[in-house]
Amino acid sequence: MKKYLANIISASRVAFAAVLLFLNDFTGMFIPIYIYCGFSDLIDGPIARKTNSVSVLGAHLDTVGDVLTYSAMTKIIVFKKDVPLWAFIWFGAVAVGFIAAAFIAKIRSGKFYFVHTLFCKIMAGVFFVLPLVINHIKVEICGAVLCTVSSIGALESIIFQLKDSSNETNVISVRKMLKSKNNTEKSR
Repeated sequence: MKKYLANIISASRVAFAAVLLFLNDFTGMFIPIYIYCGFSDLIDGPIARKTNSVSVLGAHLDTVGDVLTYSAMTKIIVFKKDVPLWAFIWFGAVAVGFIAAAFIAKIRSGKFYFVHTLFCKIMAGVFFVLPLVINHIKVEICGAVLCTVSSIGALESIIFQLKDSSNETNVISVRKMLKSKNNTEKSR
């Protein structure tokens, strides 16, 4: 059973995230289901690594769970909140940056992939907190914080894809990657 625990957790997140798509506000059932989705996203990877059960299926389930969760959240923000035009344009530019990073990966390594950098993790945290605070903090402030952190994440991803050839998807930061690369070159 331990061998399948991470995939069971990921699959449950997919199911609960699908429910979120049918909810229309950040109240009632949305918040507890959303918190479960976030918590399960935090624990499925470490459990898979600890039980030596990392799998392609688990990675796909994790991605589907993320996409569904954030799609549900985005749907509510777009249709229920008065989001300023500049936030849409800025976040669109950020999305282009992340897509550019994936294309750079394709050109350099032959496959599309996104790296999990420090600011990407921070961006995910800000994204996760957004539905919990957006009813209490101005939408413009939430948008500015999210777009700023996301911009740094996209830039960090592009720099990583341009500078690194390891095809590693989990990195702490570009600074750490460059430092370890410099140490490798000095030891030669």
